[in-house]
Amino acid sequence: MKKTLYTLGGIVLAFMMLSCEDIYEGGNMDREPMTVQMKASILPFDSAFPEKWKGGEEVGMFMYSSSDAEGLSSEACLRLTADAEGVLSPAGQDVMPQYPSDASKVNFVCFYPYSASAAESKTLALDVSSDGKAVLSDYLYSDNARNKYPSLSPVKLQMKHVLSLVRFEISAAEEVPADAIKGLNPQIEGVPVQGVFSLSGGCMASSGEPSTIAMKTDGQIAESLLMPAASSVTVRCDIDGLPFRKKLGSLNFESGKLYIFDLHVTRPGFDISLREIEDWKVERFD
Repeated sequence: MKKTLYTLGGIVLAFMMLSCEDIYEGGNMDREPMTVQMKASILPFDSAFPEKWKGGEEVGMFMYSSSDAEGLSSEACLRLTADAEGVLSPAGQDVMPQYPSDASKVNFVCFYPYSASAAESKTLALDVSSDGKAVLSDYLYSDNARNKYPSLSPVKLQMKHVLSLVRFEISAAEEVPADAIKGLNPQIEGVPVQGVFSLSGGCMASSGEPSTIAMKTDGQIAESLLMPAASSVTVRCDIDGLPFRKKLGSLNFESGKLYIFDLHVTRPGFDISLREIEDWKVERFD
């Protein structure tokens, strides 16, 4: 009887070893192909002002093996469309990709808005030299979805802004008249205004010499989109028709973050200090 039990135990162990070899040594798993599902949310600059999809936005998406050291270099970009809930579906002639049949892990990189040049070069051209150009360079980017196994659940993408946003909240001493605030003309000096953002590396390389950006202002708040880069920043304001400057020193502006400064106008001059940084923690979903 004992001998029979040992024999049966050996047979079971042999089957288990064969099963393990089939799964872990690349054997045929006889799996049905599984189509990728995706849902994207937007991380706004300011948590007090949520950003939602309107529906119809076109998103570029790359999928590549997590073990691929080359990343996006050999992958084609798919063009997807977001609905109002952020669910992504194929646009035009594209179809949603399928997970690898061997159940290996994959990574996803996405950007919005889709452009054929960005899809081909795998880079985003950025220009913040004017308010109009900066708005066109206000891309959304996601690389949080990594090491994903085949799953029936949608891949959750968190799309954050590529650029940084700087906001001055303006106040004034009692002796400063309203006309002085209207003519403040705040500017940021010594910052890069052009660059290229790598979709594969999630980093930016600036080009050209540092320049000056005129901020958009209503007299109470001044805002400007900036490159995500380390810069030695100087702020200029015109008070009573005369230019005044304050050096903020070296600041490292990061993608998707909002930097809020308090700017207090005196007569003459002004004071400025960093109040807070709106810092988003992006989930990796590994």
